[in-house]
Amino acid sequence: MQNMIVCKFGGTSMADAAQMRKVKSIIDLDQDRRVVVVSAPGKRSKDDEKITDLLYSCHKAASDGKAITPYFSVIRERILAICKDLSVVSDMASRLDEIEEKISSGASADYAASRGEYLSGLMMAGVLDATFVDPEEVVRLTADGRVDDDTYPMVAEAMKGPGRYVMPGFFGSTSDGKVKTFSRGGSDISGAIAARAVDATRYENWTDVSGILMADPRIVDTPPGIKEITYREVRELASIGASVFHEEAIAPVRSVGVPINVRNTNNPEAPGTMILPSRDTAKRAVVGVSGKKPYLNLYIEKLMLGRYPGFRQELLTLLQERGIVPEFEAKGFDSLSFLIPEAYVEDANAVLEAIRANLDPDEVVFRPSLALIGVVGEGILGKAGVAASYFLALQKADINVRFISFGGSEITLLIGVDTDRYRDALRALVEVAV
Repeated sequence: MQNMIVCKFGGTSMADAAQMRKVKSIIDLDQDRRVVVVSAPGKRSKDDEKITDLLYSCHKAASDGKAITPYFSVIRERILAICKDLSVVSDMASRLDEIEEKISSGASADYAASRGEYLSGLMMAGVLDATFVDPEEVVRLTADGRVDDDTYPMVAEAMKGPGRYVMPGFFGSTSDGKVKTFSRGGSDISGAIAARAVDATRYENWTDVSGILMADPRIVDTPPGIKEITYREVRELASIGASVFHEEAIAPVRSVGVPINVRNTNNPEAPGTMILPSRDTAKRAVVGVSGKKPYLNLYIEKLMLGRYPGFRQELLTLLQERGIVPEFEAKGFDSLSFLIPEAYVEDANAVLEAIRANLDPDEVVFRPSLALIGVVGEGILGKAGVAASYFLALQKADINVRFISFGGSEITLLIGVDTDRYRDALRALVEVAV
């Protein structure tokens, strides 16, 4: 199964017949592009609706005992128009009838949501004259949505012959045959599953942007694209708020070292971003800057903290009992500091009183909310002065640093700033990273 490229196309790439023709032209450019994984048709314009959202509305209506026709008729009209334009799937009307009947009769939300990808897959298989591979038959998921290892040999077997293959993304089935979906955006995971299964030379993820950007373009004007980034760096950027690449889609290919190439369907000449096992950090120490807000900083101090080995775990248990899960932590000799999303804390005073009553700290306080920014790069610790340059940039911008940590990772420098200076801080840090 050598020299096979797996291509996943997102919802904007499948939005209408014109976009599907672009997909075909991309596939035709390279004979090794033999496996195609597709999302459901996305928005054709800003005011349009995604097919998957309409399908969720169908399920909601059916669950409420209402007719699904107002929503499903929109789906039917759009899918049949694409089929007519492309001259594919002659029996699509009857397939749509079957789907409408099942949703109306109480089919699960997972079944309803998966039909967008299913329909996309049928149409793209027709466009490419490819073999259609149904995920219900080859992608096995556990009850909690994890990929069963039996999936990989089944997918490999289904795609072992010559020619092209099209598999819908986003769903599979449980061991008892029920349709099960991934989380939203899960077609990226399906593409990664296929890439690992066929031992792909490359996994191309085609979307509507020309690769991963160094920062949020809604905050930083025209941030540069990232040419190369490691699996670890992608995960770190995502954990600190960046919308870069579906985190769970890294795992299947990372274990076997398949590179991922994020590309733009509407600009196929652009090289995009390569996600690799490793990269040359001498060329660029930092790959990106991202952030989240607002956080509360829970600070606890107790003299000779090291003599109380169960203190930290008791504190975490107390917080979890109140639905509070800290996202980041810093530790001193006699203190602990946790960053907690502000939305998790409904009654800060009640939390503080519970900590005082149960753990008897010398001091415990929620400090004012802050924004957390992550500077991510495999080369942060490998070159003298890299971290210092970021603090200098904040100093020049007259931005006070309220929290510093390398967290649990040596490739992410976490910096907390006042929430009202978040945008200024992000822009200042990106200027250093470029």
